[in-house]
Amino acid sequence: MKYDVVIIGAGILGCLTARQLSRYRLSVLVIDKEPDIGEGATKANSGVLYAGFHPRGGSLKGISCARGNRMHQALCRDLDVPMEYVGSLFVAFHEEGIEQIEEKMKKGRKNGVEGMEMISGDEARRLEPALSEKVIAAMYAPTTGIISPFKLVLHTALNAVENGVAFQFDTAAENIEDCGDFYRIHTNRGTITADYIVNTSGEGAADLERFVRPRDLIIKPKRGEYLVFDTPSPIKHVIYQAQEHDEKGTLLAPTTDGNMLAGPTSYKVRSYQCTETSQKGHDHITHVAKKILPGLDLGNVIASFAGVRANIENVPKEEKDFVVRTSGRNFVSALGIKNPGMTASPYLADKITGLLFDSGLRQEENRDFNPIYRAKPLFLKADRETQKRLLAEDPAYGNAVCRCEGITEGDIRSVLNSPLPPHNLNGLKKRLRTGMGRCQGGFCTPQIIDILCRQWNVPPEKVCKNGPKSSVVKGRLR
Repeated sequence: MKYDVVIIGAGILGCLTARQLSRYRLSVLVIDKEPDIGEGATKANSGVLYAGFHPRGGSLKGISCARGNRMHQALCRDLDVPMEYVGSLFVAFHEEGIEQIEEKMKKGRKNGVEGMEMISGDEARRLEPALSEKVIAAMYAPTTGIISPFKLVLHTALNAVENGVAFQFDTAAENIEDCGDFYRIHTNRGTITADYIVNTSGEGAADLERFVRPRDLIIKPKRGEYLVFDTPSPIKHVIYQAQEHDEKGTLLAPTTDGNMLAGPTSYKVRSYQCTETSQKGHDHITHVAKKILPGLDLGNVIASFAGVRANIENVPKEEKDFVVRTSGRNFVSALGIKNPGMTASPYLADKITGLLFDSGLRQEENRDFNPIYRAKPLFLKADRETQKRLLAEDPAYGNAVCRCEGITEGDIRSVLNSPLPPHNLNGLKKRLRTGMGRCQGGFCTPQIIDILCRQWNVPPEKVCKNGPKSSVVKGRLR
C-alpha cells in the first residue's frame, strides 16, 4: 500500500502531527524503530509546560513554546489528559540573579508570555513556605503548567488511530529513495511507499534528512537526569533559580500524580543509549534542590531516571533554535527539538502540516473526524456503578495488583486489549504507572509478569526484555 503521508518517529511531535493530519481524508502511517510510542525524549521529561521566558526572544523555540503552552488547555480537555496551570517562581539569591530574572522577563515579553511579575523574597515565601530564606526576589509566571507526558502522547496516538491513522513499531527507516513521484522507505521490515514524508525521528532526524539534502547540522546527545520524590509534593509551583557557576537548568516541579521531580542535569554523552543515572548527576540535583528548599527530606527520593535529548552543536549558543523545515520535495523535518519541545509540540505540529500543504498535500476535510478521546476509568478510582459494570465484564477487576498506584488485573487486561497495547513492562508502566509508586515495583512486578506471560503466551524472560513482537495498528476511519 502507498500512503499519502508516512511519519517517521512516534514521539509527541509525530503523534500530534498524525492527529492533525487525521482531520483530512488522507492515508497516514506512523513508524518507529522502538516497540512503542514515546520511547525517546518524550518519556523522559519533567512534565512541565514552560511559559516561554527561557528561549531566546523571537526565536521559533520561544514563540512555539509560548503559543504551544496556550494550545495545551483545549488539547488536554479534548484528549482527557491531566493538566494544570500551577504557575512558577524563578528565584534569585543575589543581585546578579535579579539581573538574570530581568533578562528572562525581556525574553518572555518578546515571545508573548503574559502575566510575569517581579515579587520580593517574602512574597515568594508566602507562595512557597519551604523556600530558602536566602531568596531575595523572584519572578512569578502564572502560565507555567504541569501535565502528564505519558497520557498526552498515548491519548494523542489513540485519538489518531480512532480517526484513521495507522502505526507500525519495531520499524527502522534504513534508507529513503526519491522515485520522482513518490518515496520508497526501506526498513528492516520491508519497503513502504509514500507521497510525503514527515521526519520527526528525534535523535535520528539529521541522519534521515541526509537522504534528501546535504547535512548542515551536527546533532549530538545530551543526558538529563532526574530524581523522583514520594507523595505528597512539598511544593505547589514549579521553581527555577538564577544559576550560579555550573548549576545548569535544574528545577523542582510538582507532578499531576501528586509527587515532585527534581532535575534535569545536562551532560554530553557518547550515544543516545546512555540513559543510566550517575552519582555526579545525583549530587548536582541534590545540591540545587537543597539550596532552594533547605528542609527538603532526601529520604523521600524513590527513583531516578535519565533521558537523552538531541542538541545542535555546530551553531553558536545564542543562535540555536528549533529547526522545522522543508528538507526536500514533499519532505518535512523537525531537528534539534529538545526542551521545551513537549510544550511547543502543538504549535510545531501545526507548522509541519502547514509546510506539507504548502508542498501540495491535498486538504479534503475528514467530516467524521472526532477530536474527543475519553480514557477508560481505572477500577479503584471509578464510581460504584461503573465498578459494578466493569466487574460484570471481567471479574479480574477485583484482583488488586499494584497497591501503590491502585491498579487491578482488570485494568491491565483492558490496556493489553486496547488499540495501542504495550509490548513490554515499560510500555505497561507508561500507560498505568505500574511499578512507579513508593515500592517501585517491589511487590507487584512478579504478579504483572505472570499476567503478561499468560496474556502473551511467552516465557518470563521474554516479558522482561521486549515482550512479543509489535504488529501494525491500523486506524479506522469512521
